[in-house]
Amino acid sequence: MPDRYFYPEILSADDLRLMHETVREVLSVVENANGAPEPEAVARIVLRLYRIGLTDRDKLVQLAELMAESRPVQETVS
Repeated sequence: MPDRYFYPEILSADDLRLMHETVREVLSVVENANGAPEPEAVARIVLRLYRIGLTDRDKLVQLAELMAESRPVQETVS
């Protein structure tokens, strides 16, 4: 039995690799009306979805893309 079942809050290398690939794929595809989303915003979306149990790669990519497209890009104040 993998250790992840004993420590469910800890992400394995496979988990991190999947989320990293998902973020990169979403960033390569998504550009909403206000431009490309911030990588940190996409990473937060992917992490949130993964932590609630969405671990299937294709479904994770599709939903993350949808959420990133519908999310307004936050303007930064300089």
